[in-house]
Amino acid sequence: MPANTAPSLDVLFGGIMKRHGVTCTAEEFHRAVNVTFHEFESQTYDSAHRDMWDSLPQQFSLLVEDWLRVSAKPPGEIHLLDIGCGTGLASDSMIRTAVGGSIQSVTLLDTSPAMLRRASQRAAGWRIPFRCHEGTVESCASGTSRYQAIVTCSVLHHVPDLAAFLRAVRNLQADGGAFFHLQDPNGDYAGDPILRERMAQVAKPLPEWCYRFAPNRIVARLVREWTGKQGQDEVSQTNRALLEKGIVSSPLSVQEMFSITDIHVHDSQGISIGSMKTWMPDYELVSQRSYGFFGQLGSTLAPPYARQEQDLIAARTPNGIHIGAAWQLRANQAR
Repeated sequence: MPANTAPSLDVLFGGIMKRHGVTCTAEEFHRAVNVTFHEFESQTYDSAHRDMWDSLPQQFSLLVEDWLRVSAKPPGEIHLLDIGCGTGLASDSMIRTAVGGSIQSVTLLDTSPAMLRRASQRAAGWRIPFRCHEGTVESCASGTSRYQAIVTCSVLHHVPDLAAFLRAVRNLQADGGAFFHLQDPNGDYAGDPILRERMAQVAKPLPEWCYRFAPNRIVARLVREWTGKQGQDEVSQTNRALLEKGIVSSPLSVQEMFSITDIHVHDSQGISIGSMKTWMPDYELVSQRSYGFFGQLGSTLAPPYARQEQDLIAARTPNGIHIGAAWQLRANQAR
């Protein structure tokens, strides 16, 4: 597939839509599934992803420090945009980095009103002005102002058309500003044999997409699928809501649900820094960092593996399961 094209949503979801009697457009279906799923996920997101938020502050700090080292003139005042903000934990992590004292305002952007409600509760404790915007990055018009820092965490792998998404990011970025993304599957090393060898040392019993839930909850969900019963997990709740709204005529399976919400995890393509370079010609890649060298985040590893994880992070080893990067928009780029 050419680097500047993406398959249409009709191609991506047509089979699922046909199997489940979907009559709306693929765009409407994609939005309905995502918004509905995240409405229920918002209730348990922080606890279900505690491993991520125990591990990621280090990655935020490292990327910010990398940016500050190469930036000729770091901005004295930073207006921060958090795309796909979820419950606000990415902004919270940015506030705790070396640029936290320079952040003058935060814009929290998400398509999920439930996530935005959670994020606004967290933001109330920051003592920094903030606003919430419900919608996509394309809908987030900033007038004549631009953001000195834009962050998106655990988001890129949800985006069907990454090239279009990154163009929209670029239109919101201040000259010399930085774009940070973290917690996406490392597409450039997805099949790396050394990574696979490490992962085998602490092998997980389930496919990667299953780990959006705690393993015991996923196992319970799969058992319910086999028996035809529904439970109270996010997938079951989403299915009930989609059935009540008439979006689907039969429940989506776990794998189908995540093929819609986690597109670039399910398709095993991940996020490629090499491809992003072709989509971001106005940016300089300041830093890329990898982590999750045993297929898990460091906070979940036994001490011997956790120490090795830190050694590999310090050595900037590129082949962890997750990728993060910092990009700087070159100054005086005509829009």
